[in-house]
Amino acid sequence: MEIKNLLYTDFISLIREENRPPGGKKTIREFLINSFINQRAKVLEVGCTNGFTSLEVARLLNCQVYGIDINQNSLENAKRRVNGEKVRFIQGNAYNIPFKDNYFDLVICSNATSFMKEKDKAVKEYFRVTKPWGFVAACPMYYLEEPPKEIATKVSKILESPINIRTKEEWISLFKKTDFEIYLIKDYIFDHQRPEMIENLVKETLNKPHIINMPKHTKKEIASRWKNTLSVFNDNLSYVGYSIILLRKRKEPEETELFTSKTA
Repeated sequence: MEIKNLLYTDFISLIREENRPPGGKKTIREFLINSFINQRAKVLEVGCTNGFTSLEVARLLNCQVYGIDINQNSLENAKRRVNGEKVRFIQGNAYNIPFKDNYFDLVICSNATSFMKEKDKAVKEYFRVTKPWGFVAACPMYYLEEPPKEIATKVSKILESPINIRTKEEWISLFKKTDFEIYLIKDYIFDHQRPEMIENLVKETLNKPHIINMPKHTKKEIASRWKNTLSVFNDNLSYVGYSIILLRKRKEPEETELFTSKTA
């Protein structure tokens, strides 16, 4: 197995990285609290990878959750984790979501849209499968200030995809192309992690049951690639923020709100 030649998505699937949304469980909690869903809801996660978010939603609310992803290995990892939760993992993509119109109370796309070439097409599909008055939950990442070109180049190389949306305003503009109402926006910045924290996470990865007995040279390659990836991401996140954005599918137009407010 040539670790260095694996696609990024296949490498993440191999190490079974806990692919949380930006902000982790805090973000999932914000999604659920502010979308007002309950155990009767139907929820879709687009780009579910190893199923962390889908399973967390099902465990918190005991509602029906569906996760879709294009990577079959990631889906198999997700399916192995199901232990009685009302979750189904299905191969599918955001450009042709395999569900009927107006089906979901909540569609969670987290930061998955960042990796899609046809973002407009994906957002239209989110709109199509969301029920009237339902929500889409996103947490896109963007640059707060221009990063050094070297860092941006390294990130694009790791992800095997150019970073083609770079500001919060560009994300807002993308979402406004549909009839979604922008219901909530909360902005965050990332903590910068010390090198020893990265070292500890790499060691934790190597001690996973499915990795610990791999050949030494394979583990060494995994450690090298994962440490480099995390280090580049850590440097990049010094220039990055993200927003929790809830979009609501309105059934009727609303008059502009004039007298807005902000925290005193």
